[in-house]
Amino acid sequence: MSEFHFIDAGSGSKVHSVVFALKTPAVSHSGLSHLAEHMSFRRSPQYPAAHELFTANTLLPVTINATTLAEHTFFFATSKKASLLLDAIKYLYCGLLNHDYEDNEVSLERDGVIFNELAMLEANSDYALNAAIRLADTHKNAYQHAGGFTHTIGRNSIQAIQDYKRQWYQPNNITTLVYSNSPQFFEQCKDVVTALSAKKALSAKSALSGETALREKTALSQHVSQREDSHSDKEAFLYPQTVNGKNESIRHVLTWWFPQYFLNGLRQQEATLNTVAGHENTLFIDPEINHQGNFAIRLVTKEAMNDEESALSTEAVPRLSQNLTHKQVKGDNNKRLERLKHVVSTCLASLDIAPSTPLPDTNKHAEGVGAAIRYFAQLMNALSSNECATEDCATKNAYLASANKVSRSYLGALLSPEKSVASERFTKARKALNARASAFNSAPSLFKPRLASKYRHFIALENLPSLPRLLHPLAKNTTALARFKAEHIASHLEPFSTASPPTTVESASLNSASSYSASHWVYRIAFYQQSRLQAVLANHLFWQPRTSGECYALGAATYENNLYLFGASDTNIKEREGWCNNILSMPMLGNSGKNTATNL
Repeated sequence: MSEFHFIDAGSGSKVHSVVFALKTPAVSHSGLSHLAEHMSFRRSPQYPAAHELFTANTLLPVTINATTLAEHTFFFATSKKASLLLDAIKYLYCGLLNHDYEDNEVSLERDGVIFNELAMLEANSDYALNAAIRLADTHKNAYQHAGGFTHTIGRNSIQAIQDYKRQWYQPNNITTLVYSNSPQFFEQCKDVVTALSAKKALSAKSALSGETALREKTALSQHVSQREDSHSDKEAFLYPQTVNGKNESIRHVLTWWFPQYFLNGLRQQEATLNTVAGHENTLFIDPEINHQGNFAIRLVTKEAMNDEESALSTEAVPRLSQNLTHKQVKGDNNKRLERLKHVVSTCLASLDIAPSTPLPDTNKHAEGVGAAIRYFAQLMNALSSNECATEDCATKNAYLASANKVSRSYLGALLSPEKSVASERFTKARKALNARASAFNSAPSLFKPRLASKYRHFIALENLPSLPRLLHPLAKNTTALARFKAEHIASHLEPFSTASPPTTVESASLNSASSYSASHWVYRIAFYQQSRLQAVLANHLFWQPRTSGECYALGAATYENNLYLFGASDTNIKEREGWCNNILSMPMLGNSGKNTATNL
């Protein structure tokens, strides 16, 4: 049975928040845990509408979402309305405990939505650099990327996602954290979760067979071996890329691994370390805590490690000048790399870093959600063997040992997003979805958002969320006459170059190196269209581009006193402006139609 924790919000708080914390280990770089997170929102037997989450977040005074931090996933809901929130956590918990999906819906989420999300992230040069480093790292400490990559996410089978959820998405692996000023609300939450857990246990007991248990055991052992085999204690030695028979210049990556309790202190010294490394090199701290409780400091050398001088600064840290004084080395790249490693290691060893317990960055979350996640982190730290005393000699020795132990790898290129690998199954899944949608009249309950239906008296345009910050520049460029604006996402950047300025859809061309192309867009809603907006947003047809996997994000939001429809990483941009016009004027969404918001 899950654990329950009450976090007293104090008498002044009017918001209640509920967080479900699950241990969800990454499986190599497959993105399996990421897929499990998404599928938990896709549907459940109790809430079969695929757009349930989106109508609730858009039309009701509630926020439902999830985030992944350090091998844990946090599903949360927050609202001022206690009754609404109790039903929202029913929706969430039912989604967590649902382990059975159809091939088509897994394909739409995996090959559509998540692929579009990852392609959008990989178009960012900083993200691409970090991703390429992780892919080439074979050290035992190497990060196992929970999110996956565009070239790995499609390898997750429906059997893998079902087995993963059967192992980790169980009541005994779910900690419930309630942030509220009402002990009564806390008890109500416990009753809801306990009842759903008991119901799940009863159905699982009746359905379990020896064959099923054996299959799960076999599959899960394969997941474990996959993780263990993907990282060795050896350094990564990749051969330089060759073009026309000649070696291209390659970039070396030096990595220092430190226990998590030195993260806060070293982040305060990041600017100093960057100066010591030299402006021609790239040094950064990756704050993610890995499966062994460590984080990485990465140093990426200049693209060409040639015979010219490489200036390593000594002026920035005068007190280290005696240790850092060195001769310039010529003619031997390996000696130059060793010298660079020595200089940074010396600087690290000289820094007096006090150990402290890092807390997760929760600034982007609502107060109650952030407080619950920090509470859970402190709970885990109290149980962790990594907990340290600030004046422990062994702790200082561990820091010094880490400062002088460096792993080395080469930086390869991040593979270009390639949609064609999954295009056939994705197309098949889209056809199945369309066929299912055409059966609306015979099975309307499958398209009925139950939260919005039950709490339709709470529905109001005042509940619309704020427009994502990423889309603010596009919204600023809209006018009363030019209401639709779009921006093309680079399909594949040159490896880790500075991101180029946004290009308009009209001028963007598909990169020949990739079959993937997508755009962000906004559509300013005219005043005369706002009267029908509630009905539009409650209907499954509006959300179909998202549920069918055409885009990563879709919705309606407010920005500077205007209302907008928006989409992110949308692969069907050529038709989107016309679609916005049509969806806001379809007769079936009007007050006289059968499928109106009042008939939810």
